[in-house]
Amino acid sequence: MNAIIRSLGIVVGIPTLIASIYFGLFASDVYVSEARVAIRSAQATPSVSGLAAVLGSSIVSSGGQNTMVVADYARSLDMLNRVRERMDIVSHYSSSEVDMLSRLSESSTEEEIQTYFRKHVEFLRDSASDVLTLRVRAFDRDVAQQLAELVIELSENLVNTLSIRIEEDALQTAQNELTIAAEKVRMASSEMTSFQNANSSLNPAAESTAILGIVSGIEAKLIETKAELSEKQAFMRDSSPEVIQLKNRMNALSRQLRLEKGRVVGGKGEEMNVLIENFQPLVMEQEMAQQQYASALASLELARIEALRKKQYLITFIQPNRPDQAMEPRRFKSVLTVMVFSFLFYMIGGLMWSALKDHMGR
Repeated sequence: MNAIIRSLGIVVGIPTLIASIYFGLFASDVYVSEARVAIRSAQATPSVSGLAAVLGSSIVSSGGQNTMVVADYARSLDMLNRVRERMDIVSHYSSSEVDMLSRLSESSTEEEIQTYFRKHVEFLRDSASDVLTLRVRAFDRDVAQQLAELVIELSENLVNTLSIRIEEDALQTAQNELTIAAEKVRMASSEMTSFQNANSSLNPAAESTAILGIVSGIEAKLIETKAELSEKQAFMRDSSPEVIQLKNRMNALSRQLRLEKGRVVGGKGEEMNVLIENFQPLVMEQEMAQQQYASALASLELARIEALRKKQYLITFIQPNRPDQAMEPRRFKSVLTVMVFSFLFYMIGGLMWSALKDHMGR
């Protein structure tokens, strides 16, 4: 019986006593600052009616994979380095005021500091609501709150950087298309201007239409003059002044008609048909360039709206708190845990020792 009590005191009592002394007298108080954040993007919801419209009226949707990106970023060496640029956390965690078992060694390597940092700064993700819970552990309540605020600020900068990159990538293609379309419009306008200057004609097609109108007018006057001449010749001599005047008018109209027709069909003067033939492709090219530019401009505006719609934000809906009391270590629970596990170890060890003695006795 005494052997059992002695072994029980050694296996269970001594670890429990050591744990009681450590957690009761030496273990440093750990303050936990907690915050909750979510990544959301502004997106238009589909048109619905009734109760679904009320419940789904918000334009905010979840950030999806970026939630995991932020959680992983908080554990990264890059996050640690940026935090150390703003706060001397190594000095805080390696302070001589912290108990030996909890403090960070002053000679720790970068990997050891990162491992220690991961234990004291962690993001916990709720997969159902896609909400991240930030827990920061420190040995001072103000340091815990400041470190939590800094981690959230750096995480928000990461989300903003990702959103800007997505927006730039979405707009870059549309902007390139707009630049190409604008260059085509400029080239088409330049070719049109060169043609007009070289041929002293703003619009050969319009000028041709105007000339055809003139030709039609001359032909109408010529027909009218011929009819009047025939009427006069019926009762007047060819030598009469009125007949001679009508003949002169008819000859002048005929010459003018040939001249105007020659401008349309070609001749020694301006070759309007050649000008029109060379002018029409330029008109078509200019119209196509303008249509392409309008389409590219509309695509750019749509891309900008889509980029704004997909822009994501890190929303801190529960700010980091300044803890009033130390939440860790849970001293009584820790001592009780050591005692229970020591007792279980004693029981398991005792059973194994009994089984071993029985086996050896055989």
